[in-house]
Amino acid sequence: MGGLNSEERQRLEDIGFMTCMTLVLLGNYAQTGHFGGPLAYTPFNVAAHLIGPERGGLAYDYRRPKHPFGDKFMMAAGHSVPTCYALYMVLGQALERKFKLTGDKRYQVDPHVALLPIDALGFRRGAGALKTLLSDNGLADDPLFAQAKARGIKALSGHAESIDVTNDCNGGPSGVGIATAAGKAAFWDMAGAKDTPKIIALEGEFAMTEGHAQELKTQALALKVGKRLRVILSDNNAGIDDVLLGGVIDKKYTGYNLIDQWTSYGWNVFTLEDGGDYGQIVAAYEAMEAGDPSDRRPMILVAKTTKGYWPAASNGQLTPTVKQIVSFPSHPYGYKMNSDYFVALAGTFEERYGIEFDGIRKGPATSERERLIQFKTNIDKVMSVLDQKGLGDWLAERLVTLGDAIKDDRDVQFAKGSDPFLDERLSPGSLPREAVKVSVSNRISGASKEVSVALFRKPGEAAGGRRAISEIIKWMNHVTDSRFVTLAADLSESINVEHGSLWGHYDPETNPMGTRVKAAIQEAGNVASAIGLVSQSASVDPEQFKGVWALSGTYGAFTPLMYTPARVWSQQNQDSRFRMGVLHILVGHSGPETAADGRTHFGIFAPQVWKLFPRGQVIHLNFWDYNDVAPGYFAAAQIAARDPKVGIIILEVARPDNLVADRSQFADKDLLAASKGLYVIRDFAPGKPKHGYVIAQGASSTVNLVKILPRLEQAGINVKIISAISEELFDLQPESYRHFVLPPEAMLDAMVVSTGTRRVWPVRDLGPLTDAYSLTSDWDNQWLTGGLEPDVIAEAHLDPESIFKGIERFAADHAKRISAQSAMLPSAEVRSTSGQKVPVS
Repeated sequence: MGGLNSEERQRLEDIGFMTCMTLVLLGNYAQTGHFGGPLAYTPFNVAAHLIGPERGGLAYDYRRPKHPFGDKFMMAAGHSVPTCYALYMVLGQALERKFKLTGDKRYQVDPHVALLPIDALGFRRGAGALKTLLSDNGLADDPLFAQAKARGIKALSGHAESIDVTNDCNGGPSGVGIATAAGKAAFWDMAGAKDTPKIIALEGEFAMTEGHAQELKTQALALKVGKRLRVILSDNNAGIDDVLLGGVIDKKYTGYNLIDQWTSYGWNVFTLEDGGDYGQIVAAYEAMEAGDPSDRRPMILVAKTTKGYWPAASNGQLTPTVKQIVSFPSHPYGYKMNSDYFVALAGTFEERYGIEFDGIRKGPATSERERLIQFKTNIDKVMSVLDQKGLGDWLAERLVTLGDAIKDDRDVQFAKGSDPFLDERLSPGSLPREAVKVSVSNRISGASKEVSVALFRKPGEAAGGRRAISEIIKWMNHVTDSRFVTLAADLSESINVEHGSLWGHYDPETNPMGTRVKAAIQEAGNVASAIGLVSQSASVDPEQFKGVWALSGTYGAFTPLMYTPARVWSQQNQDSRFRMGVLHILVGHSGPETAADGRTHFGIFAPQVWKLFPRGQVIHLNFWDYNDVAPGYFAAAQIAARDPKVGIIILEVARPDNLVADRSQFADKDLLAASKGLYVIRDFAPGKPKHGYVIAQGASSTVNLVKILPRLEQAGINVKIISAISEELFDLQPESYRHFVLPPEAMLDAMVVSTGTRRVWPVRDLGPLTDAYSLTSDWDNQWLTGGLEPDVIAEAHLDPESIFKGIERFAADHAKRISAQSAMLPSAEVRSTSGQKVPVS
């Protein structure tokens, strides 16, 4: 503690200037990217990575940047990631340089982990293009590009991603990066980690006006994360197209005050007057580090910065004739290659360090080959500063010292034992078929008790699918020792997650074993906190997971508010270099059955956003019967726990307490049938003409369809009825089962009965006439009007009478339907492999 001495200040300023110059070179030669924002964050970024944890900086190991016990750095202001790329290159080069000089393996970094100067060529480029970038330009064997030999050139995204060395978020869209910070901090409280890791997150004032980011204010305070969360708010009053105060907000509204806003939300607010002064920055980091650990208020530093900051600028000038470009005009890198403004910036760096950049005063490069050579040459010119005044040696030693302090053997509860989500008691076949009482113990308080769990109910009991949600959560928490966390939008009781917690509401001070987080009506904030929780792991082995799974839920109609954070999470999970947890989205009160609440609450169209993910990366479950929930869910959980590609499970349930189905009347009587994704409720009657396949999904639609089974029998309607719980689970079944339930030819001979819409079918590849015969809530392309539940179901044409008439028409038109589809194929001739003409019709 105690501020900076002159040598430390000079070291930080030199590395900061190198970082600024490198990020400007990225923009100059890539001719894209962001400029002013990354420059403004650079002093905070550099100080955080170099001053050490005892002064409030990061505890981390550049050689193992994803070590679970390292502090978490979040470039939540995603567009400002060039400052991170640039700094990571400087740090990586310092270690590589020292390793080559000494051969000492303490300085060795796996090139697949490090960012190196060669990666500057990958800024905003795709991995595919980079594979041949050098060879296409005759440079593959040029010594200038020798670093590419080790592992090629890394593709560097335009916005921050969690694969970027120390960065731990995918930052950028709508504040979703910063919004996960509270969950990340809360995880380490739940995990039993004393004091560290901490989370340092950088974000700007414009981004903090976004909904997701605004909800962080309440989330972090509710979770009582205290000084473990430290947000650095860059306050330069500059956005993309305008200023905030005096632009978006009229300057006459003097009450719009950022400090007051955060103080009024209960945060511990620090301030800083000059975000370009390393002395002030280090003092602010030290002040936060000195904060009382018993003060559970999250911390924020509101720091005055300059968008377009430049280390050598003075009084708004780069040179006596070149004015510094600041505020929102500096947002993009909008200058031509080797423009006068770039040359002015570069000239200040040349003057300070006695170097000269190649070719920058001769106009733009005239060919791709010339661009690449000049780009890498000038990046290396910046890196040559490491050879001056012992800077490179100092930096390498600082990085090794920081890294050596990160130990594998911390006493963290979650780090002990194996992954609890791999327990065989969570497999569908191991689930108790009858209601059971299980003994549970609180490892912190020592208390014990018995808890009742009913994963299945008797036929005829009044219990809708939503009633089973709390039971599967209870069973999950029983098996995993309370590792399944729920955050619902002040609807925990309504959507049936309230009673899933074995030890009640979570509180880090009084009840850390609780798994039900008290949450405000903040769908975006809640899911972001859930993402923060599942993004962490206490496992040193990247192939093992030691953390929590989390669920966030609300009415199906409102779940699109959760989609953007979940989409970004799915991308993060896909690319992660270590195993992470599983996010659960509970699409509660789905379908038109939320009638009494009004049509604003209908979950008809809205839940279908949860289909908008790459195949295989989510498992979507749509339950209509209580006894489908446990086998369907635990089949999905068994897959997700073992397949790192699956990062999200979606559970869709409706409100009505329908009677539990009598499966003795079904063709597939297996109580675990839902674990197969699709199963047969009624098969074709043998020896009679087949009238087609009816695919049912949703609560009222399937319940009312089952009610008319005797009537279909009496009418001689010979259709096969299939319950569609999950296409993803069905896809994983053996081909023999899939072809038995829904053979390929069935796709041209099927109708759908669903509480969803005609826009998104329960299964893919259905035929061209499916829509003409299907029964869905949007059958007339209108919004339903509302009323009591029976009124709405009838209006949706999903009452028993409407379903019978629809299936009757479908069956009666069977021959016409097949003939019409055949007629869609024009007559043609093709030649077989033997050369013979074969007619096609």
